[in-house]
Order: sequence, then C-alpha cells, then structure tokens
Amino acid sequence: MNTRDLQYFVALVKYKNYTQVAKQFNVSQPTITQSIQRLEREFNTQLIRKDRVHRDEMVTRSGMMLFENAQLINKKIDLAHQEINRANQRQIRFGLPPIIGKKYISKIIKQTPDQLLQRLKITSVGSHELLKQLQDGKVDIAVLGSNKLLNQPGIFADLLATSPFKIIVSKKHPLAKRKAVSFKELGDEHFINFDQQYVHNAAFQAYCTYAGIKPQIAAYRVPDISWVKELVRQNLGISLMVKDAIQNEPGIVSIDISDPLPEKFTISLAIREGYVLSPEEANFVKEIKQIK
Repeated sequence: MNTRDLQYFVALVKYKNYTQVAKQFNVSQPTITQSIQRLEREFNTQLIRKDRVHRDEMVTRSGMMLFENAQLINKKIDLAHQEINRANQRQIRFGLPPIIGKKYISKIIKQTPDQLLQRLKITSVGSHELLKQLQDGKVDIAVLGSNKLLNQPGIFADLLATSPFKIIVSKKHPLAKRKAVSFKELGDEHFINFDQQYVHNAAFQAYCTYAGIKPQIAAYRVPDISWVKELVRQNLGISLMVKDAIQNEPGIVSIDISDPLPEKFTISLAIREGYVLSPEEANFVKEIKQIK
C-alpha cells in the first residue's frame, strides 16, 4: 500500500473535492482518482460513491472507517519522519517545566557529561503543554508534573519524586503567622490562579470541592509562576503552590495544608510509547533518574 494514497484519501474526505485535493498536493486530478481506486482494490470495498453531486454523502461507511484509521496511520508516519530526522541530527529534545526546572536544572548541568549537554535542546513550558508536545513528537523526553501519578495513553512514565502543595501568602497577610491551615478556612480569601498549562488548577479544584468552598479569584490564568509570586508578595491575593517552587522567597510565607487529601505534585520522567532512545538519550535518561 502506498502511504501517499492514504494522505490523498484523508484530504478528500475532509474537503470532498478532487480538484482541491489535487491542488493541495500539486498533482493532477486523475492522480487522486487513481489513488482512491487503488485503495478500493486494496480493501475490496467502495470508499467513495460515484455520484459526486451530493458531496455530504460522497463517503461510504467503509470509507469513514478507513478515514478514522488513516488519520492515525498518517500521524504515526509523520512522527516517524520527525524522529528519524532528529536521530540523524543527534539532538536530545527534552521538555522541562519552569517549576520543576528550578529544582532540576542545576543538577542536570552538574551530572550530565559535556558531550550530552551540547546536544540537549530544552523546551520549557507548563506540564500540560509539554505533555501535548510529547504526544505530538515535538519533544521526545520530558519531566512532567501532575497532581496524580501520570497515566496517559501512549506515554511511558517513571515516578521521580513527589512534593506537597502549600498555601502561600504575603508576610503582611494575617495568615502569615500560621503554620498550617484548613482549606475550609480560605472560603473568603482571594486566590491568584494559574494558567491552564499548570497542574495547580486541578489540585486547587480538588481542595475546594473537598472543603465545599468557592473562594473568589483575584486574578485568572496568570501565565508565569513568578508573576503569581509577585502578586502574592504585594498582598493582592493568596495562592496554592508546590513546595519546590517556593524556597527562599522574600516577602512570602508558605503554610501547610491540614486537609487529609492525597493531592501531591508528582514528578515523572515521560517518554512517548514506541520511541526508541539513542545511546546518548538512554544515558541522559539514566542521569535524570539518578537526580535526588
């Protein structure tokens, strides 16, 4: 089977127009027609109805079944091209979220041999976005944060560490003198919330649900963790933050959460299923797993 035939077919199902598909791939219209005929012979079924007047009904049920599978096949082929191209370049495409990076980056630099560091290309965005990039083949290895043990289809993950969530407040805030607090006590507080790319949102919702509160949000979807800290430092609200991100922060106090929820910031080393590590990448992964 010619994989290009599947690409033509997927485009034809989407656009329902032979001329448009031919123009997109810079081929003749008969080329598209012949491609569809080859697929129909391969699967011994009609994929496209001969009546092209009713465009919305031009794809048969068998055609739609092939369409769903062909999209997955085409995605796998695209990933293979990306991975092989990067293998030739010998780059290590590594994802490291900002919060975890603060804890890990110095140790990575110290423990990783120079010849590996020279090939290291780091992408630093939130764990939610990094997971998507890992699935799409834009990075090949990533350290990801989650509020539970990472369990995603198509991703192999090894647990590296866990860290508790804490409440952070300004030193000027009345709660600054407290060692611990129940989330139920925070119903009247104003929270600084993170952008969706951070896993803190899920933990925040879990604590609110457990406590039965709906606190006011002072700022929505702040895109940078340093901005959250600054807003808290200026006493414009309080926030929920992982312990590792709040070491030695002037003007900010961290408070333990007394609620018995199992919510913890979980740090995992993740690799896409089916991705074959190069010897250099395997050594790099080994170094990451040894970080304490």
